[in-house]
Amino acid sequence: MKQRGWMRSGIARAAMLAVLTAVVLAGCATSGPNTAQAPFSAVVAGAPAYPNVTFMVLSDTHFYDPSLGTSGKAWEAYMADDRKLLADSEETLQAALEKVRLVKPSFLLVTGDLTKDGEKQCHDKFAGYLEDLKNAGIPSYVIPGNHDINNPHANRFLPTGETRRVPSVNPAEFADIYADFGYGHALYRDPASLSYIVQPVPGLWLLALDSAKYENNAAMNYPQTSGAIRAATYTWIEQHLREAAQQGVAVIACEHHPIMEHFDGMQAKFPEYIVDDNWRIANLLAAYNVRIIFTGHYHANSIVMHRWDQNAPAILQGKYIVDAETGSLVTWPCSFRTVTLSDSGSATITTSRVGQLPSYAAAGKSFDTDGKRVIEDGIANIAVATMKKYFVPQHDIDIIIPEVLSAMMAHYAGDAHFQGDEMLTHKGLSVMGGLVVSTYNSFVEGLWRVRPPVNVQLMEDNNLLIKADGTWSKTEAD
Repeated sequence: MKQRGWMRSGIARAAMLAVLTAVVLAGCATSGPNTAQAPFSAVVAGAPAYPNVTFMVLSDTHFYDPSLGTSGKAWEAYMADDRKLLADSEETLQAALEKVRLVKPSFLLVTGDLTKDGEKQCHDKFAGYLEDLKNAGIPSYVIPGNHDINNPHANRFLPTGETRRVPSVNPAEFADIYADFGYGHALYRDPASLSYIVQPVPGLWLLALDSAKYENNAAMNYPQTSGAIRAATYTWIEQHLREAAQQGVAVIACEHHPIMEHFDGMQAKFPEYIVDDNWRIANLLAAYNVRIIFTGHYHANSIVMHRWDQNAPAILQGKYIVDAETGSLVTWPCSFRTVTLSDSGSATITTSRVGQLPSYAAAGKSFDTDGKRVIEDGIANIAVATMKKYFVPQHDIDIIIPEVLSAMMAHYAGDAHFQGDEMLTHKGLSVMGGLVVSTYNSFVEGLWRVRPPVNVQLMEDNNLLIKADGTWSKTEAD
């Protein structure tokens, strides 16, 4: 099966899996954070103080140069299979970067899936926008996602309905294009991957981790969705985290793939959306006092935490790590983050949206409203078609689809606070409709945060203050 992005392997796949199978898939994560002794070579003192700094985070921009084509049967088929707001990606990026200029942060992070499908033309143009931001005094630091490198789906869409391959980029070309946005200014580069360490401001290191699997894309003829930290990279990470600890330098991290479940059942249904062997990297980062990692990939606004207790290896006891996942600019609600670190040890995260675009305003339309409708329609159409194959009556479909959509969209918006009497209707359904609800039930409850994933604490997803000791509170957006 081709895996083209979050809609194919994400939300829409949820709809299909919930109907097609009740079998829980085996995940790639280790069974828990305390299952193995931490293989760390040094005792690490308490966490260094953060410098006072504000930065911003974008993720999954999936930038697409519209000159590559936005019409024809092949384009329509692609969009039906992968319902991102790709035709609006450039204007949405422009709107987001204008807000970055207004805030004037010390730097910007972009946590992978910079382009639609790794087209060199799109990378070059995206880098041009970051160059403009750099000239305005705001440096950017990027990492690759699963769409960005060696992607066989890099195509031009012709009005005739055909596609034509266009150049993608290999790892060396990626690093060259983004030399001014992390790779050319790194303190350290990982020989085994596109991971690097940079010092964006004095007293702070950014550990930028390459979790994308792109080595075998050409042979498989699709970009691998799942992610992993390469074996040799673990040694490189520990070496330099130990150095940071010895120097008393605070470290934050970023990678494309989340390191923890963000809703109960995520690992079972979507193992490719959590980095392989996730507790190994979580243990390593936390042991060396990395308290927050910025991720993306699932296109949701979601923030979760794990805190190690007395059952953990001594080096981890009492420590915590926060996985702050940022939504996509091309998937409603088109979000981005602003983060402020304080020398008190606190981190404040606020979330903003691109709610309107000039072209939509000129046409008397709402980008927010239309963008949400596109995503909802795409999910619903696929789910309806699948349920009909299994002879679910239209009466049942009309009841089930809105309830599932509400949960999905709330999770993606970072606003999963259920209000009502029943998350999924159980009464008055046929046998097949009841089977669908039984399969969906735990998934929908997870999205609505009825219970947290195992070993994970759910946090406020959009606006929160995290204190140095890991306690947190909800804040109001600016």
